[in-house]
Amino acid sequence: MFLLLVCSSIQQVAAAQNSDLTKNTPKAINYNNFYLVTWDTKSITDRKAFDALLSEQAGSLLKLWKAGKIENVYIDPKPTDQTGHRVGTVAFFVRATTPETADAVLAEMPFVKKRIVNYNLKEVGAFWLGRPEDLGIGTND
Repeated sequence: MFLLLVCSSIQQVAAAQNSDLTKNTPKAINYNNFYLVTWDTKSITDRKAFDALLSEQAGSLLKLWKAGKIENVYIDPKPTDQTGHRVGTVAFFVRATTPETADAVLAEMPFVKKRIVNYNLKEVGAFWLGRPEDLGIGTND
């Protein structure tokens, strides 16, 4: 029964999104998918360049977040580079209509421009439920 309710809700949301579309407008233009971005820390070939650009990379991330192009940034201090030195990393979601538009957002970042580290991009779909705090619901306190 629960699965039926969830499927019905998804269909209603999809129908609402599709009702705004015209016959000549591709669906992907009217709503965004999200793409998970993770960094391959083992691909760092120049640790000095990585360290030198880290502050600029962080500023770029903040700028993209403020612009609404990325969200849900997660920090993991454990990853290491290929020599075993800790570098830490962040993962986040890019809001885009296609993998190409997600790549274009990432192309603005210093690590990508300077080819300091490779990233992995995985499509995860549309943002479905929203954030509990935006709905006035409690958090995990």
